[in-house]
Amino acid sequence: MPESEGLSDLEIEFLIKAASQSVEDYCNRSFKRRVYRETLDGPGSNYLVLRNFPVFGGTARVGEQEVPILPNDDGLIFSSHGWPAGQRNIEVEYEAGYTLPGEETSEQPRTLPEVVEMACMFTMQGMLSQPAGNIQSERVGDVSVTYRDVDAALPLTARNLLVPYVGRWV
Repeated sequence: MPESEGLSDLEIEFLIKAASQSVEDYCNRSFKRRVYRETLDGPGSNYLVLRNFPVFGGTARVGEQEVPILPNDDGLIFSSHGWPAGQRNIEVEYEAGYTLPGEETSEQPRTLPEVVEMACMFTMQGMLSQPAGNIQSERVGDVSVTYRDVDAALPLTARNLLVPYVGRWV
């Protein structure tokens, strides 16, 4: 990658962090494996949608009732009795996400899908080739600047790779 020649380790680290954050922002979720807490609107259906996945377990609280959250790959939590409709009436605490590169151990190997890493790399390449960042066009006389929309911050290739990992909620 000739654009990265002459970059210090610190600059490369910042690029990785910026690209990773752009990917998470685009997907509207976090990828890091950890415990998450959310207050959700009850959907009035059998499925509750969690923001982060894969899920390793946890609990959902509806009033005084606690419901176990079983491990699953998609963050959809099923209840045969249904989740009651309501605003911010369900509290969930659950462990979810992936073991990221650099955080793996012999007990917990890296699990982040390679396509997410590739999307991050394509995003870094875009940042290097467009140092103006989110500026699409500019004019000096009577100063005018046009910004790209947020989704355009990620190259089309990265966005296509991330389709299965984008959050499914409104």
